[in-house]
Amino acid sequence: MKKFAYLLGTVAISLVVSCGPSAEEKAAAEKHIADSIAAVEEARIQDSLMMVETARQDSLTAVAQAAADSLKNLAIADSIAAASKKANAPKPKPKKTQEQIKIEKEVKEVKDATRGRG
Repeated sequence: MKKFAYLLGTVAISLVVSCGPSAEEKAAAEKHIADSIAAVEEARIQDSLMMVETARQDSLTAVAQAAADSLKNLAIADSIAAASKKANAPKPKPKKTQEQIKIEKEVKEVKDATRGRG
């Protein structure tokens, strides 16, 4: 009976060992896991690079828009300054006609003759 128990134990152990994965299968499974991890890491790196590139493009767009807005505001300020200079500029005196000059001359002569008294 003892021999039968040893035989039965040996058969049971052989069945358990033979049902498990072989060394090749274990190596293939480990390689598959390593490949999956590498693919996930590569995808994360590509996503990070894409986010950085998107942020860079957004930043460049914002800078270009700010520059355009600045130039627009500068042009508006220049236009306002030019318009205010025109508005504040003294108007040229109208030219006097010969008749007005003659009248002013006569008024001056009368003032000089009366010495401003009348």
